[in-house]
Amino acid sequence: PQAMMVRAAARTASAAASSPLPSTHTATVPSRRLAACAVASALLCSSSSSSVVGASRPVVSAAARTRPAAAFLIPRTQTPGAAAAAAAAPLRPLRMSSSSSSSAASEPSAADPSDAAISDVPIAQNLEGVRSRITACLSAHNLPPSSARLVAVSKTKPLNLLAAAYDAGQRHFGENYAQECMSKAEEMPDDVRWHFIGPLQSNKAAPLVKRVGLDKLACVETVSTMKLANKLNRAAGEMVAEAEEAEGEGGEKKKKTLGIYLQVNTSGESTKSGASPGPDLVALASSISRDCPHLSIDGLMTIGAPGDYTCFDALVQCREEVAEELGRDVESLDLSMGMSGDFEEAIKRGATSVRVGSTIFGARDYSNLGKK
Repeated sequence: PQAMMVRAAARTASAAASSPLPSTHTATVPSRRLAACAVASALLCSSSSSSVVGASRPVVSAAARTRPAAAFLIPRTQTPGAAAAAAAAPLRPLRMSSSSSSSAASEPSAADPSDAAISDVPIAQNLEGVRSRITACLSAHNLPPSSARLVAVSKTKPLNLLAAAYDAGQRHFGENYAQECMSKAEEMPDDVRWHFIGPLQSNKAAPLVKRVGLDKLACVETVSTMKLANKLNRAAGEMVAEAEEAEGEGGEKKKKTLGIYLQVNTSGESTKSGASPGPDLVALASSISRDCPHLSIDGLMTIGAPGDYTCFDALVQCREEVAEELGRDVESLDLSMGMSGDFEEAIKRGATSVRVGSTIFGARDYSNLGKK
């Protein structure tokens, strides 16, 4: 009988994999096959307490049959009993973007929700702690309350943790990997603003811009070569042309430029990316301003050497030089510097955007990288 039930569950999974998703779907399932396997698991887990028709097909309750496929996503660590209870529990759907359902069927999300369902990480509490520290630091140094933006670095983190941060009011998220950023942007709500903060290969520039979109891609913070700038400018230009054509047909007006930060290697370390401070950086800023009309230089970014706060001071000096070259007000250029271990020191020295990850989301799990 057990073998027959296994075969029945497999048939149910196969049917679920090939059938269209119901129109009442409240959350996107990254992989139809994942959902199908989860349905089969739920059926098997409940088979011990269910009657069997014809000794081959497990009976599913009416409530279970009407639940969206996302309801059957079972964490790998759950016991059969817990899985059965989860299938009967009320759903707490993620608030996803309207475009996510079409893309999810063809490509798994970068961070699978099944890898870490509802986590024990107290996201809201952690966010409040970071915000309180930012506010206290600004106050202690007589800086305006809103003069430092918090970018929550969510690389390698599953969507449910980002959703928890979103529910706690966070809107700016930072990602290091192009594929992960693109996938998450399609899953998360449209009012999230994405900061790309990792190394970006020039062949990934156009896909990143076009899949995330100019409205949602707030900034590419790691521009340090004309090659990358040209690739981004070309992709943004194509997006603008498409938007203008749509506007001519009564479409909605779209953002016209892509924001970028110039990444500066303020520590001089060979392991760090970025333009060299001084003439090289100034020349790069001048060339981008002149030759890339679809890019907007919105600031400068550095990583710096751990514990060497002079790197922050160097970026402040770089901003003054770039502003002078471009004929801009110094305050019109952001300073993206400071991470979990030193963001308060960065704010003290002039940071207007800090990138905080592990303090909010906990230690990173790089085992997900193989899925990208």
